[in-house]
Amino acid sequence: MPKVCVVGGSVGGLCAGVALRGIGCDVSIYERAKGTMTSRGAGIVVRTPLLRLLRGAGAPQLPTTSSHYRRFLLPDGGDGQRVDAALQFTSWSAIYQTLRMAFPDGHYHQGSTVTGFDQTANSVVTRFPERKNVENDLLICAEGSRSDSRRRLVPTTSSSYSGYVAWRGTVEEEETPAQLIRFFDSAFTICKGRSGGHILCYVIPGAEAAIDRGRRRLNWVWYRSVPSGPQLTRLLMDKAGVLHESSVSAGMVPAHLVEEVHALAAHELHPSFVDLVQMTPEPFIQAIIDVEVSGMSFGRVCLVGDAAFVLRPHPAAATAKAAEDAVALADALRAEPRNLPSALKAWEARQLQYGRVLADYAVAAGRHSVEQCSDTETLSEFAGCFLGVSPPSLPTD
Repeated sequence: MPKVCVVGGSVGGLCAGVALRGIGCDVSIYERAKGTMTSRGAGIVVRTPLLRLLRGAGAPQLPTTSSHYRRFLLPDGGDGQRVDAALQFTSWSAIYQTLRMAFPDGHYHQGSTVTGFDQTANSVVTRFPERKNVENDLLICAEGSRSDSRRRLVPTTSSSYSGYVAWRGTVEEEETPAQLIRFFDSAFTICKGRSGGHILCYVIPGAEAAIDRGRRRLNWVWYRSVPSGPQLTRLLMDKAGVLHESSVSAGMVPAHLVEEVHALAAHELHPSFVDLVQMTPEPFIQAIIDVEVSGMSFGRVCLVGDAAFVLRPHPAAATAKAAEDAVALADALRAEPRNLPSALKAWEARQLQYGRVLADYAVAAGRHSVEQCSDTETLSEFAGCFLGVSPPSLPTD
């Protein structure tokens, strides 16, 4: 089996590393960040491809929470409309922690910045300023949505702004009033805004992936239309005056914008969501963008996960796609262990189709639930925004 270098040690890179080790590859992961990797971001809906990958690797059980129904609310209050829908949720930190336990420390190298790579017919050499260059049979690029490798391999690829942003935040369960916990617990709750858009909430694991009651977190995401130009630029300027490409992390959003979103909640949202948003001291913001590549394999180099496709969040499929890319790559290499370029091309054809199906669905779901939801809809019409787009048929989900 090939000797493999994975660039990017977050969830996408770990999925690739774990899947390829499972078929006998010698895999090393190189991550730019130093020290403990953390994320204050957010919840993730658990999908089948990730669970299949973890089971196949013999990984520890992924910490999850769950809901039994979807609930749709209008801003004026009330209990809303319920639809049965069982879902599992987790967090970036819980997934990262679980994958790291399935990958050996000796092959996970932090503080490693890739400056480029060169390939021949038989190998690929990856360059690092902090360490010796490494030569491998295969290079997997998994640096996420802002992948430098994507820029090198597919320089014509560009991001496209969707026309709306997501305000996001988490609140510790132990700091949340009991009646608010009762209101949101065991539900995937969605509320329309008075002037359009919507907010949603579900419970996720807390610090150190805790799932015990009292130690979890409430995770919320609020989609709002914002035109490109000065209004968007204003939201992406952090409190140090640095303009970001697509997101401003928790703790870096200027105080006046935090005050604005707290005040806006009181005008736009159901009273329970008002309480939830206003008790979030450090919300963060993300411009929703689309990125789609024309290719994923380039000789002995390939792109996986967000390095290839950046999906809108609505299908909750980004992590599942990273896992599916990894498992499919392992299957392709196992089928053609002596012809790596051919295996990569077969894998690419499948995963490009998979990515495009997900991307189209994500755009359609966004148009349905964010762009086309008006301020005059009834509760049933609003719920229909989320129930009127059929999910795609995925290769293994």
